[in-house]
Amino acid sequence: MKATPVDFFVIGVARGGTTSLYNYLQQHPEVFLPGVKECNYFSKVESLDKEVYLDPEVGKEYHMKIIQSDVVYDELFLEAEASQKKGEVSPSYMWDESTAKRIYDYHKEAKLIVTLRNPIERAYSHYLMHYHTGYDKATSFEESLNSERNGVWGGGNMYLEMGLYHSQLKAYFDLFNRDQIKVIVTEEWTRNSAKSMDDIFNFLEVSAFEGDLSEETFNASKQIKNKGLLDVLRSDKIKKSLSKILPEKTREKIKEQLFYKEVPKQEMDSETYNRLKDYFKEDIKQTEELIGMDLSKKWNLS
Repeated sequence: MKATPVDFFVIGVARGGTTSLYNYLQQHPEVFLPGVKECNYFSKVESLDKEVYLDPEVGKEYHMKIIQSDVVYDELFLEAEASQKKGEVSPSYMWDESTAKRIYDYHKEAKLIVTLRNPIERAYSHYLMHYHTGYDKATSFEESLNSERNGVWGGGNMYLEMGLYHSQLKAYFDLFNRDQIKVIVTEEWTRNSAKSMDDIFNFLEVSAFEGDLSEETFNASKQIKNKGLLDVLRSDKIKKSLSKILPEKTREKIKEQLFYKEVPKQEMDSETYNRLKDYFKEDIKQTEELIGMDLSKKWNLS
């Protein structure tokens, strides 16, 4: 018997709070999300991390995989109850504009959630993440912006391009009814996540959440310590050996304790910020017209 389709998708954006959304949605008993936070099944993207291409093991949790098999994808949802809304969270679905048609062909009635973040802050956050994880060797944001473009999804440096939201969103608005798409603004919903999640649960047509959602900080800014040793452990050979004896969550906890420390938010150079305001100005205007929302005011970019 063919599996029932996934009911909703959080399609992005990267560094826009999708990890927090995944964790909040997971807490609702009427919602089912797979153990793979980012499935990347409908997008055609690549990663520099070879491990993400390996099929997920039953009972284990992963931050990211690139699922390429229909069977493997369906198996991720086998434990969902018939009464639960099935969903998944993959920011690459926003970036890869051909994904919209694939999801539409898969389930025309699917609901879509997208969280938009100030594209300048999003780009800077993305650079910091890739620098701290070793993907980006540039020692400053400005140096990275002047580097040769690398379009690989998992490890690339298309920080500015990923913040050009209009064409990415238009691919979905051209296919899906507007009432199937919920656009939220990262800076707003993260300030009042309880109310925002109530709105999202209502959008998904599940009951109001009873109790308090666990509101811990996900994907916080971190600074590396012991970077040399961390780079050694990131080698394919070492990673493969560790993956055989330790689950991903355990490896991540060990890395958090040994190699990272919480740091105050790092500020971007003001000259760079002002230059990027001009870079994104026209795209923000087009995105505002598409979704009917004053993003410039919300992001203080007027």
